[in-house]
Amino acid sequence: MKKYTIVLVMALIFAIGQSFAQVFKTSTGEVSFISKTDFESFEAVNNQVTAAYSLKKLQFRVPINAFIFEKKLMQTHFQENYMESSKFPNASFKGSIISPEDFKISSKEQPVTVKGTLNIHGVDKESEIVGTIQNTPDGVVLKANFTIILSDYQIGVPSNLTAKISQNIDIKVNALLLSK
Repeated sequence: MKKYTIVLVMALIFAIGQSFAQVFKTSTGEVSFISKTDFESFEAVNNQVTAAYSLKKLQFRVPINAFIFEKKLMQTHFQENYMESSKFPNASFKGSIISPEDFKISSKEQPVTVKGTLNIHGVDKESEIVGTIQNTPDGVVLKANFTIILSDYQIGVPSNLTAKISQNIDIKVNALLLSK
């Protein structure tokens, strides 16, 4: 009976600790990307990214229609022809910090590796993304720079545009998450 009580008390303490875990969220995170070739470079920015962080777990949702390009025609082609935003309205990421193993959030900017599922254009791909996380007086700042390959996500580029649109797209994430 004594062992059962100890296990029950430990489970209760763990459950209470989990219920008081601090959650950080935003709906104004930023994701940008750039395509660079020898012939053309273009970029787009999205400031309507929702993100959440708690207990080493991260989630992002990126509305495809919220990417803004310098040229309106590029934006239309991106949404309709490449990303098919009416069919795949969001990209997303859901994962956990795997490195460092003893990660604890602090006021010092820390490099982290996050492992999870990146979904773009309806395709799920297991990914490891390296970035940083820092607890500031304003909230938790998450940053990352990584590259995706369009063909990994079944995003086709017409052969007459392959010299202008790179298969390797550089992604940049910068989000300030507030305590909720």
